[in-house]
Amino acid sequence: MISYTYIPVFPLSQFVDVIWVGKANEVYLQANHHAALFTELIFNYGDQFKMDGQNIENFYSRYNHQIISGLKTSPFQTRVSGEYSNVGLLLKPFCYGALINKFGSQSMKIVSDILYENIIEPQEPRFEAVVPHLLRLFDGSFIDSDLLKFENYISSEMLQKGALSNFNLSLSITQKSFIQKFKKHYLLTPSQYVKLKQVNYAIQMLQNNKSEKLIQVGLGAGFYDQSHFNKVFKNFCGQSPREFINKGKVA
Repeated sequence: MISYTYIPVFPLSQFVDVIWVGKANEVYLQANHHAALFTELIFNYGDQFKMDGQNIENFYSRYNHQIISGLKTSPFQTRVSGEYSNVGLLLKPFCYGALINKFGSQSMKIVSDILYENIIEPQEPRFEAVVPHLLRLFDGSFIDSDLLKFENYISSEMLQKGALSNFNLSLSITQKSFIQKFKKHYLLTPSQYVKLKQVNYAIQMLQNNKSEKLIQVGLGAGFYDQSHFNKVFKNFCGQSPREFINKGKVA
């Protein structure tokens, strides 16, 4: 397996966190994933690359397979077989709403061809050459001020009880209008998104300090009690926190 990653700088970094590349003559893989905090756009140039789960769309043409995967409140699966040849973009969570109308379009096909010519075909990928073309995918897109305000707010307040209620009081639009706008871009409600962030924060804590008591991890991630932590974690990850730890020990 040959793999590369590239971290974009501004202005592309407003939308794309990481560009990853994977190439191999033959791969057979089936994997389960917990619900992640990013939207992902994948261009598949190999054989079978299949994702099953919530908020996943595929576009197929003769020489073009695109996958867009939005935020989820449940685990999802990936199955790969045969030649492996892919370019993936880990996007900011709101980018699903920015790209879904362009998904499968001629502009997306052009980007697919450019990625192949500059990333897949050469012996060494030419990441800088594709940056201007990727930026064009986001022409006309802007980071909504209400959504940016929400992101900034929960980055510092998400672990405090009542944080979401306090944010609603600061809105210049109605709570209903904000939720509708939020779901259009994120595919989740604000409260579901906060839970997703809490679960991912808990996973980091479990991975970095496995000696910590589960109740301390749950409270540290903003859950009300052990029962609340177990229930939400299992919904998003398909396993309890204890099962997640034990699986990591076996691995």
